[in-house]
Amino acid sequence: MTINLLVVEPDQSVRDQLRFHLHKNQIALSVLYSAAQLVSRVELECPSAILLRAEQPMIEAREALRQLRLAGYDMPIFVQSTSDEIVDKIVAFELGADDYIVDPVDPHELTARIKRAVQRCNRTLCDAPEIREKVSFGSYQIDFATRRLLKNGCEISLRSGEFALLKLFASNPMRILTRSMVNSQLGRAESQKASLDVAVCRLRGVIEADPSAPKFIQTLRGRGYMFVPSPESPPAHGARESASFAGHREFGERGTGAV
Repeated sequence: MTINLLVVEPDQSVRDQLRFHLHKNQIALSVLYSAAQLVSRVELECPSAILLRAEQPMIEAREALRQLRLAGYDMPIFVQSTSDEIVDKIVAFELGADDYIVDPVDPHELTARIKRAVQRCNRTLCDAPEIREKVSFGSYQIDFATRRLLKNGCEISLRSGEFALLKLFASNPMRILTRSMVNSQLGRAESQKASLDVAVCRLRGVIEADPSAPKFIQTLRGRGYMFVPSPESPPAHGARESASFAGHREFGERGTGAV
């Protein structure tokens, strides 16, 4: 699985070194020079992980980190800095950082940390079904043990792929699932965008009263999908029921002002 890493790094030489090493390790790289545009950029790309440069006074980086977590983004975020001060590390973790990396860092170690964090994030998506045998939403009930979908007690026929997709969504209510996460959990290739679109469309046709205005499986523009078991619940910050932005990155570097 290709990891899409968004790097916030003003130093071109550092970006070049990262691009050279990460490319060899199947990590696609896109860049920003400043944390000021990070939130808006994430809304468009929804990366697998973020490597955020934070140097004193760290105001922009900390504010961007805070806003991302408040908006509901839960991808791994690594803060990279030359500061080894305990207070800087504590503040970063309190704001939602998953890791704090002090320069200099070996590129092999950095790669290992990124891969491990993304793998762990993807694995947690399917934990819930093993704990709960049944999940209810609206007038529906999913029985994970028998792999059945019931509506008001009557069974509704689902293809195996449709059930797998519904199981993934229902097991992660009110959580943003990026295309990358969904494809990874279902064993799909990253390039199978059309296949995922068709699968979601078919599933909506089964469970939604109006598939053109979905209530349960909502599309968050530029971010992915969210399963809302109680449609009266407010969607995540910035959620919109519209076609999601299909961000695609080639290996290498591109982005706002990328060199």
